Amino acid sequence: MCANPSTSTALPYGRATVDSSDRQESYVVEGRNGSCIRLSATAYLVLVGIDSGATAEEVARDLTERLGRRVTAEHVETAYAQVRQQVDRITERVRPRPFGLWFRVRLLPVAVVDRVSRRLSALLRPLVAVPLALLCAAAAISALADTTSRATLVDPGGSFLPLLGLLIFSMFAHELGHASASSRYGTPARDIGFGLYLVYPVFYNDVTAAWRLTRRQRLVIDLAGVFFQFLIAGSYLLIYHLTGVQAFFLAAVTIFFLGLVVLLPIFKFDGYWLLSDLLGVPNLSSQIRRVGAHVRDRLTRRSGERLPWPRWVSLAVIAYGAFTVVFVCFFVLRLALVVPDLAAAYPARVSGLFRDLALPPHRPAAGRLASVLGPTYILLGVTLATVTMTVRAIRALRPQGGDDS
Repeated sequence: MCANPSTSTALPYGRATVDSSDRQESYVVEGRNGSCIRLSATAYLVLVGIDSGATAEEVARDLTERLGRRVTAEHVETAYAQVRQQVDRITERVRPRPFGLWFRVRLLPVAVVDRVSRRLSALLRPLVAVPLALLCAAAAISALADTTSRATLVDPGGSFLPLLGLLIFSMFAHELGHASASSRYGTPARDIGFGLYLVYPVFYNDVTAAWRLTRRQRLVIDLAGVFFQFLIAGSYLLIYHLTGVQAFFLAAVTIFFLGLVVLLPIFKFDGYWLLSDLLGVPNLSSQIRRVGAHVRDRLTRRSGERLPWPRWVSLAVIAYGAFTVVFVCFFVLRLALVVPDLAAAYPARVSGLFRDLALPPHRPAAGRLASVLGPTYILLGVTLATVTMTVRAIRALRPQGGDDS
């Protein structure tokens, strides 16, 4: 999420200020390729000052007055050269397509998203959103407490393909929720598209302009996706009670469950950004190593870097780091116990599916698709995670060269 400078980074002072818990003010700017760069106040003032046409002497006088210590024109020129080089290196390189996203297509152009989201943003008014949220919460508790529904989800039988279609529609509503919240606060609308991440259907909507907003407004954007998705789930539940069609009930239960997963702050889903904005700590996941070093220094009575947040925020980030480590270890251990058996049974499941298609009546047996696609998603996810962690480990161990890319 970034502010959008014109051709490079020239912005009026203050427009790109990041609303965070940091003791020192910081700014976020966006390059021509959409990359985001967070700058300290000093680096930002140097960059914008020179880009706006001020001389090094004028910027030096301004910084001297702001910082309370003498800054020379030579300091400004050196700092500008370093910051400009780093910013240009990031903003001028081509942004690669995310690994595994082999197909994507735009569904709604910006003009349509803007028109639709402005109308739907009325659902986010407090007098409307609060009662709807309470109804969704009651529906979710009722549906998830039904043990019969959980048993049916294991083997949905002939409801699998209709269930998949209903889930995909709810995913589209999720992105429309983010766009509607963004539109409510006047940030630019972006197109909504569909893609395939390995074999996972995904929708996307760029709401990075939300960095221009306050933390409270960003919190609404963070929650709006799940809120809209839960509204769809509640509608499915109502349709089920009116028609008795089981696919709507299964879709509602699945959406409520997945919504809780999305709100977990461990992975970079909505819950991660929600916690990051609640605490006012950008790049929350990258702070785990930082707080770990801080705790180590305190325990060993060494003088180290002071954490840049108020005490309660620092404690919350430390707790988040500890919880993340424990959760990831448990998650990996759980996968290590489950994946070998899943992989061993996978060939038989796939051969069973092909056998069903090859023999009359040439259609999968009840529950066959679910028994194949579920393990496929898990095994592909584990493979992707393994490759990603391996690549990151190699990069971390690689000696740092002169070119920081």
